[in-house]
Amino acid sequence: MNTRTIALALCLLGAAPPGRALPPPRPPACVPAGAAVTIGVLEAILAGKGDSPLRDCAVNDLAARGAAAVPVAVRMLGAGDSDSAMLALALLSALGPTAQAALPALMDQVRTPSPALHLNPGGLYDAVGALGAAGGPAIPLLIARSRDPYYRYYAVGALGKLGKYDAGRVVPHLVSTLEGREGRLLPLDTSAVLGALDDIGKGARAALPATLAALERAKAAGESMDASAAIRALLALAEPGESIPVLVGLFDHPMLAYSAVEGLALIGPAAASAAPALIDKLNRSREEPHLPDRIVSALAAIGAELPAVQQQLLIEATQYQSWTAAYALAHGGPLPFHFAAALAAALAKKPGDVFLGIALKNVRRGPAAGTQGGN
Repeated sequence: MNTRTIALALCLLGAAPPGRALPPPRPPACVPAGAAVTIGVLEAILAGKGDSPLRDCAVNDLAARGAAAVPVAVRMLGAGDSDSAMLALALLSALGPTAQAALPALMDQVRTPSPALHLNPGGLYDAVGALGAAGGPAIPLLIARSRDPYYRYYAVGALGKLGKYDAGRVVPHLVSTLEGREGRLLPLDTSAVLGALDDIGKGARAALPATLAALERAKAAGESMDASAAIRALLALAEPGESIPVLVGLFDHPMLAYSAVEGLALIGPAAASAAPALIDKLNRSREEPHLPDRIVSALAAIGAELPAVQQQLLIEATQYQSWTAAYALAHGGPLPFHFAAALAAALAKKPGDVFLGIALKNVRRGPAAGTQGGN
């Protein structure tokens, strides 16, 4: 028997070939339970012990039953063991606002968590946040819990999910927390509060000054995660005209240039005024890893049909062999006729480049070709 035959036989027997480990077995895919499978049967599966794929599938099936599955989740939540509680919370999160009837049980757990949920409270607060507007009665309790350093991270996350429905109560508290008036912030707390403001969006606009102050503090402290979270919150709260100067002002920050460029890309065409600054930053960042390509993507996102942007994309595609720029030229509008020579020369060097080829066709079909031989 040769080595290959032995290895094949071992694999068929469920053993690994010498010197190699078999990949972990994939869990079986869930097959949706039919209508004949009752909620009682699904609850019995869910109540089984141990980490079983069947229990995970039962969560999916119960979630498909809607509000009728809520009593099952409430019973499982009070079962006492960690596995059952976490599955119940997963079910309630999947049900979302449909699980409104479970709010009293969830609030009881927030007030006095069982030992299993005290050690792993994330799923509990996620389930409360998933209720949406139906979770409004929990907001005062979440605010109180967020003053406890142990629970702050989780409670703030839930407040972010519910805050859009009651910004008048939630946003002032988040601002107070961000400014440290609710107690000293622990690592991850600042990012959590900023993430909550991001979730609330324009309804949290009153938090814009506190967000900008948090960005400055993060810059001074070298906290890249907090600074990135502040940028995301800025994009959610501010109008483009307010956020663009802030983002452009971060271009030369060694820690935040990438996040600033990404922010402009997310703003899209409304950030067209930043194109000259992006082009300047691109020409000053040739040696930086990954940043030039990200700037090219941002230019394409904010104005692939702007003449100055098109010209820069042509330079990037033909002189710097940027796949991203070639893709943008291929998927944009008609290109000026004078692009043809540079694109044809680049395509001659890379005859298999599909996007350069499409970009060249865009030139030939463009109205600027006219009678100048662009056929």
